Amino acid sequence: MKGEPGDYTVVDGKVDQGTYDGYIAFTQSCLACHGPDGVGSTFAPSLLRAVERRTFAEFAQTIAAGRSIQPGRVMPSFADNQYVLSNIENIYSYLKGRSAGDIGRGRPRVIGEESEEGGKQ
Repeated sequence: MKGEPGDYTVVDGKVDQGTYDGYIAFTQSCLACHGPDGVGSTFAPSLLRAVERRTFAEFAQTIAAGRSIQPGRVMPSFADNQYVLSNIENIYSYLKGRSAGDIGRGRPRVIGEESEEGGKQ
């Protein structure tokens, strides 16, 4: 059960629904610049290292306001993107789990989600 921003639950390699929602929001809104699974790209830095150094408040401020990374490289503001704003805590939780090594690469499974064989795991 999540309490504070950055909290996540992993059971048998599966994540809570909020953390999964963070994965989806990250994939739809952040992956193009920050690379698959938040590991960074030639264009934008790893967010796994960023969440190790930044509080949730600092992370949320960067998402909302954007920032200049270096001349010619700018992270845009997401202040007008209600989807991202409503998922900031979930994105942060997903990235915290990735950073800690508790969530692997790729699409995580959700706790209680049925397996490909048809049974709940």
